[in-house]
Amino acid sequence: MIEILLDPLTGLLDGLISGTIAFFAVLMFSFFYRFFTNEKIPTFIGIAFGLGFWGFTGGLLDIFQQPTLGGAIKILTVLIFVVWGINTGDKISAKIPKKGTEMLKGIGYGNKKFTTIKLPHERLIFDIVSKPKLPNSLKMELSEREFTLPSDLLPETIIKRVKRRLITDWGLGDAEIELSKDGRITHLSVSAKDEGLSVILPRDKIALPIECELLPSTLAIGDYVTVFLENKHIIERIEVKGIDEKKKVITIFSDPTDLEMIRNSKAKLVIALPISVPKPPELSVECESGSIEEFKAEKILKTLNEIGVDSKVANEIINRVQYKLYKIDPPVTKANIKKVTLRELEKENSNAANMLKKRKIWK
Repeated sequence: MIEILLDPLTGLLDGLISGTIAFFAVLMFSFFYRFFTNEKIPTFIGIAFGLGFWGFTGGLLDIFQQPTLGGAIKILTVLIFVVWGINTGDKISAKIPKKGTEMLKGIGYGNKKFTTIKLPHERLIFDIVSKPKLPNSLKMELSEREFTLPSDLLPETIIKRVKRRLITDWGLGDAEIELSKDGRITHLSVSAKDEGLSVILPRDKIALPIECELLPSTLAIGDYVTVFLENKHIIERIEVKGIDEKKKVITIFSDPTDLEMIRNSKAKLVIALPISVPKPPELSVECESGSIEEFKAEKILKTLNEIGVDSKVANEIINRVQYKLYKIDPPVTKANIKKVTLRELEKENSNAANMLKKRKIWK
């Protein structure tokens, strides 16, 4: 009887000792693997490393040749610790910023070196026009996140890899990326998936449709409105998440407690509100005389209006131009301002872009 109880207890004790040592070994292995590759170590490799670290794999053959309850318990215990170490090391490494790792690139990889691609700050992560907007919480999570990639990749390959990571790891619907010559991301636009509201609906919110008597013309998803209901309730400054123009129905995200207030009540009046956005930084340019002066964005606006670009579209283009050029060490040249403006204008109106090409650089 004592021998029957002693065998599993001995197996458990041996498993705890071996498992603890394997846990810390695998934790460090998983940590550095994630730190330098930005990928989670394959579970199979982690288990093989953990079992082999303490010479445990050599003892597996003896255990399988003479299977015992204690041996099975030992194997199971060590496997639990190894898997725990893999996940723990990966989580710890994922939360540590990768700044200051430039000097460590290429160590342990021979001549093959790596480069770090860094996403912009959340305020510079834009929305793709006419596609579902990404929640601000997810933009915060993506803000200044870094990806480690081989340095010999072509820019097109880098864009494809980063885009694939964003779509597969964070569930984005689409991403538009532009790189500079030195491999920095100069523009990033993202969107949520098109499958439905559940993708972007926060856990503590519900999606509510509201039938309206009148809607502001050209109202779009992402606009902010104030809704005046027939029952005299007012919904202050809410973002439009969906629009059915034929049925005159808008969809909003609201707290579940507001359901009774909105249920079976039409909107008598919907007022569109201006969205508060940070003012883009000003640009400083070098004049032909060599002096440095502030470049007035009104010059771009005036030119765009002269070639038939709508003021709203023109202002959006100017904002994107300013944010992109802000990343270039000042002062910037007027030729660069025109080049970036042309690139952004071509996305909105190719005919107007051709007209702008024939214009002289702003003075």
